[in-house]
Amino acid sequence: MVANLQSAEAKMSFLLGLRSGGLLNTACLNAFERVSRIDFVGHQYSDLALEDIALPIACGQSQTAPGSIARMLSALEASSGDRILEIGTGSGYASALLSQIGLSVTSMERYRTLVEAAKTRFSRLGITNVNIIHADGSRGLAEEGPFDRIIIHGAIEGEVDPFIEQLTPGGALVGVLRVSHVAELTRWRRAEGSRSVEIDHFGRLDLPLLAKGLSEVL
Repeated sequence: MVANLQSAEAKMSFLLGLRSGGLLNTACLNAFERVSRIDFVGHQYSDLALEDIALPIACGQSQTAPGSIARMLSALEASSGDRILEIGTGSGYASALLSQIGLSVTSMERYRTLVEAAKTRFSRLGITNVNIIHADGSRGLAEEGPFDRIIIHGAIEGEVDPFIEQLTPGGALVGVLRVSHVAELTRWRRAEGSRSVEIDHFGRLDLPLLAKGLSEVL
């Protein structure tokens, strides 16, 4: 009983921390409440699962801190009917959060090891609306578009036109735009009825540069 109470208090503190960090979107908050981060971290990091810090995962990668994921999901403004493309599955934690918000999620990952591990987690957790693809996501997935929302777990230094072209009218792309040494969380929204793009910035956020190509070994 005491352990369960402590766990509930820790989860409440975690959610309140996300709220105080600016996450006010009800659907996103509900997703963080339903999806347990502990299912997506190694057992050696289970005691850190409710801390707002990045954690190591396989293939030399890391799982982004929950507060940073929350900022990205808030900027994405996804809703229940959306088809979502995710670039960078990683552990599958953000994919699982997205699965609670959107209609369907297609997630691309360059490391086969991470793909297989995420598929195993989703099967165990009964998550059925996420399709994980082992592929290079650096230019999106035009053959399965258009998408209502695209989220990139990485920084972009070049053009984003290939991603914008895969959005529905009114659709949005969220990622980190890096110009020189400045990295900002950015949303590109494709205007309804035209090819023009509205750009919004949401403050500093630094993520690793979006990688190209498939891993040759892992």
